[in-house]
Amino acid sequence: MKHTSRNVLGGRDLHDDVVQRLALLSIELQAVQQDVPDSASEVRTRIGTLQNETARIANDVQLLSHELHSSKLDYLGIVGATKNFCKEVSERQKVEIDFQSHDLPTALPTDLSLSLFRILQEALRNATKHSGVKRFEVRLWGSTGEIHPTISDLGAGFDTETALKSTGLGLASMQERLRLVHGELSITSQPKGGTTIHARAPFASTGDWVRAAG
Repeated sequence: MKHTSRNVLGGRDLHDDVVQRLALLSIELQAVQQDVPDSASEVRTRIGTLQNETARIANDVQLLSHELHSSKLDYLGIVGATKNFCKEVSERQKVEIDFQSHDLPTALPTDLSLSLFRILQEALRNATKHSGVKRFEVRLWGSTGEIHPTISDLGAGFDTETALKSTGLGLASMQERLRLVHGELSITSQPKGGTTIHARAPFASTGDWVRAAG
């Protein structure tokens, strides 16, 4: 546990340092932009573009940092780690995320837990980036012999056939993660009709189950 905690803290320190440096770079770019005369509109525009890209990189570093901290699963479990991730995304992106869990086993195999957690991360990241809305629902529950995570929004939606052929939304990587644990991914979406990502993976449990909602 001590070794795991040191790894998490070390990764957090590195993440904080990079994000702080990117924030300083963004401030410097803003100062430079203000010093450029209005007559040099093209230069001002290019600096603004660089500033926006710096902000996007900082955000991506934050997301990557959370993804790399898979060791959180070791001591929080998938429910605690997902709740924690939703809270952090909600605060960072200024969105509302309604997370609920129920009927889950008290423990999951590491490979299954990690795969489902990565899918939740990727799907929620896509939703906050592309849906155009500020409210999302994340559900994690168990049924007989299966574990189910879903991520839903009432946003822009997309054409599923086109999206599955694209690499931008990471749907292929989600499918691959589920294939490795003998699971399946279903996507319900249409333009302007919202999106629901539903994963399901088999799980045989002989232990206790948590019935209360998370």
